[in-house]
Parts: sequence; C-alpha cells; structure tokens
Amino acid sequence: MGPAHTSEFHGPRDEWPINAALTRLGLAPAGPGVPEHRDLFVEVGLGQGRDEEDWHRAALKASGAADYDAWYASERAARAAEERAATERAFSERLPGVPVALDGKEVIALLGIPPGRMVGAAIRHLQKLHLDHGPQSRETAESALRAWAAAQGLPSRAERTADSASPQDRSPGGI
Repeated sequence: MGPAHTSEFHGPRDEWPINAALTRLGLAPAGPGVPEHRDLFVEVGLGQGRDEEDWHRAALKASGAADYDAWYASERAARAAEERAATERAFSERLPGVPVALDGKEVIALLGIPPGRMVGAAIRHLQKLHLDHGPQSRETAESALRAWAAAQGLPSRAERTADSASPQDRSPGGI
C-alpha cells in the first residue's frame, strides 16, 4: 500500500488510507445503502485517539494501571458507572413538552415527600401516563400517583403522620 502523506482526502471514504488498511485487515467495506459519512476508523473504536491530545489524556489516565487488562477493566467500570448514572438521571428527569396534571409542589404536598429526585420520578411517571393513556384529570393523576408511590415503597401520608405522632398521643388515655 505504501505510505500516504496527505491531510486532504478526496474520493470515497473506503479508499482513505486508514479505512483502506482496516478493510484489508478484514473490516467489512461499505456496501450499498451505507451512508457516505461512514468512517471505519471510528466504527472500530479508534476515533477516541484521533488527535495527539486524546492519546496524551489516555496515557495519563492509564499511567497508574499495572497492565492493559487492569486499565481496560477500570475503563469498563467507569463506563458502566456513567451508564448507570445516566439511567438513574433519566428515571427522574422530566420529559420536555409533555404536560402533567400536577406540578412539583402539588406532588410534594400530595405524597408528603421532600423536594428531590423522587419528585422528578413522580412527575416522569405522570408524563408516561399522559403519553400512554392521554391527558389525565387531576383526580386520576392523584390516584395514579398514590398507587405509584405505594409501589415505590413510599409510606402513605397516614403512615407518616402515625410515625411522627408521639407515643403519648398514640396511647388511648393520652396521659
């Protein structure tokens, strides 16, 4: 193949030097219907190291690893943690443009929970109901939210009130 000394590539991407080398190594070349922007270098995961700064950052991150396997395991663990965090955020983030019958303050008052991710998750649940079953009346939304909260293991308002009452208040004589 010989060296190619250019930064300007013309013609189909499959004929660009690195893509052509990857094709010769066994990566399937583009077939009919494959988008023109296909880049084999990126498809095999080498796109992260396209620039020298990328390689420098990767070397600094890997400098504490005993070997490639240790570095790769730590990278996979980091990616898995990022994916779990993204999944958790998605659970409690509001869907843009999907209305709900109750706002955050009303959810807090209805469920007796503090502001936080659980309020977001409750609103997200109401939004899913809206998408699945259409607009919900306030009464339907409140009922659905109470059932959802029970399924989440959140204590009902009556349970929280009973737990917060003093032992003296709970005794029949109320001494």
